[in-house]
Amino acid sequence: MGAILCRFKSCPRHHKIMYKNYLTTQYLFSTQAPSNQKLFLVVVGIFVLFIIASILFSYNQTIHKGLKNRLFNFFLTIGILGLIFSFFRYESTPFVGTRAFIIALGLVAVVWYFVITVYSLTKMPKEIRVIKNHERYVQYLPKKKIKKGK
Repeated sequence: MGAILCRFKSCPRHHKIMYKNYLTTQYLFSTQAPSNQKLFLVVVGIFVLFIIASILFSYNQTIHKGLKNRLFNFFLTIGILGLIFSFFRYESTPFVGTRAFIIALGLVAVVWYFVITVYSLTKMPKEIRVIKNHERYVQYLPKKKIKKGK
């Protein structure tokens, strides 16, 4: 009965073995082409959506300029690097096409997003206050008069 239970996904012994295999250097630096084409296309689609999001951020005028620039750079860089990774993964190129590269890209994305979040919570409100104070100050300055006909 124990051998039959091991074939089910609810077997804890079965899950421990699989998780150990994901952390081996052989698995992380494998250059096999992706066997699951649907999953591969989903990953490529996500990176294309990152590039589209960066384009949308570049045209958006309602977002604070500093935040807009940071989000544009984040989405464009992660999208392009992800597509490059996907190409090399599909072509089974050594080193660049490994799973370790995508893990490194994911870690960079998480840290970069954390930095953007810290900026939006700490520095951006101060910048917005300075801009509003300057607009209020300029509002009361006399306007230049246009000289008519010489």
